[in-house]
Amino acid sequence: MLKYVKISTAIFLALPALFFIACSSGEYEIAEYRVDYTEKTVKADTIRNITLKDDKIKEDKNNKDNIKDNTKETYTYIVQIGAFSMPSNFDKFIERAKQVLGEEVYSEQSGNLFKVRIGKYGNRAEAIKFVEFVRSKGYTDAFVVTKKN
Repeated sequence: MLKYVKISTAIFLALPALFFIACSSGEYEIAEYRVDYTEKTVKADTIRNITLKDDKIKEDKNNKDNIKDNTKETYTYIVQIGAFSMPSNFDKFIERAKQVLGEEVYSEQSGNLFKVRIGKYGNRAEAIKFVEFVRSKGYTDAFVVTKKN
């Protein structure tokens, strides 16, 4: 009887072991593929229209109807540091901003939204430099707003 128990125990342990070994066969291996791609960036001049043809950038000089006389258009770049819909939060924020950044901080209202802004720059590069300065002062959500004059 003891011999029968040993044999049945060995079979009982061997069958699950064989099952797990068989399931780890190579038929379920995952194939890996490498995909090469080229990242393309389109830099557009805000004055000229651009069309993409045959993966090359070409200026659309022939379509004079779409090209306006943009030589007279000027832009102002403003740094926005916050926007609030609740007047109490707006009042606290603008008071603190004036203490930290100076009296140049002003507000504009658009519908029920109060926007806290600072500066008016003639070119975008100056505005971006000032955004980095403002972010160093703790206003991490600051960004540049472009306004057409």
